[in-house]
Amino acid sequence: MNGNQAAVTTTEHKIGKTTYFICSSASEKATDTLDKKIKKLIRKDLEQNAGNAHK
Repeated sequence: MNGNQAAVTTTEHKIGKTTYFICSSASEKATDTLDKKIKKLIRKDLEQNAGNAHK
């Protein structure tokens, strides 16, 4: 790995029957914790799926 690439970590999160695979890498500029980021991603996914359920 050269100096421009960060190590990538993959984490599996199961919520009900849905499995989320989260790929992450560290950033010195990041302001959110991993926990906050995952919650935002899940919330966004739920909002999008709720919108699609009405169609």
